[in-house]
Amino acid sequence: MLFFTSLVHGFINVEPPVIGEKTGIAAEVSLSADYRSGNSDKSAIGTSGKGQYNSREWLLYFIYGYSYGESNGQKDTNDGMLHLRYVHRLVDDLYDYELFCQTEFNAFQDIRIRNLAGANLRRKLDTGFDKFYLGTGLFYEYQKPDALTEVNPVYQRTKLNTYLSFLKKFNTHFSVAYLGYFQPNIEDFSDYTVSQTLQLNNLLTEDLTLSLDFIHHYNATPYENVEKNDFRSTVNLRYKLR
Repeated sequence: MLFFTSLVHGFINVEPPVIGEKTGIAAEVSLSADYRSGNSDKSAIGTSGKGQYNSREWLLYFIYGYSYGESNGQKDTNDGMLHLRYVHRLVDDLYDYELFCQTEFNAFQDIRIRNLAGANLRRKLDTGFDKFYLGTGLFYEYQKPDALTEVNPVYQRTKLNTYLSFLKKFNTHFSVAYLGYFQPNIEDFSDYTVSQTLQLNNLLTEDLTLSLDFIHHYNATPYENVEKNDFRSTVNLRYKLR
């Protein structure tokens, strides 16, 4: 896997957070890097981080991520994001509500800035998984391209936000986490995005984890000359800060 996977885009743990699981402050950082020379010249770095405060009734966390890469002397990756989320218990440990906001950019999807803010209701399900959540809600999105044209406008949309998140532990060292979103425009369901991350985690030490991430993003209405599908696979080292 290390030889056949591109280490391009660092991603933080996608395991669903649980209110009251571990109270107090927690943090985690992730780093990936790749360098190749010879028949092809490629260099890339990725970094991300997560900070969280957890109480018995609510939790607050933020996530940041940034990646940059060049291939044969040409920039081919430059994107970043910052996400903030508040989760509060509603009914026992079955229902929570979430408030969130996010800002991001992606030079190679022609997105100068994408801001969003919204709210969700999530439901915990008792399944064969260690953690399993379904969420639904709404968010408002503002998206601006690098250059305004007739085919590349500013988008201001309200979208439905549905997601599935789970964690399955196979033993003390190996686990699988998944986070998937489906986000259609409430005025036009043919205008939608799908984002998925499947993460294979191998615990090396109590604080250090090696993960293999498979990331898929689909945008039904991208800007001009931008592909609808975006696939990435990454290997990351994640370290818990105590």
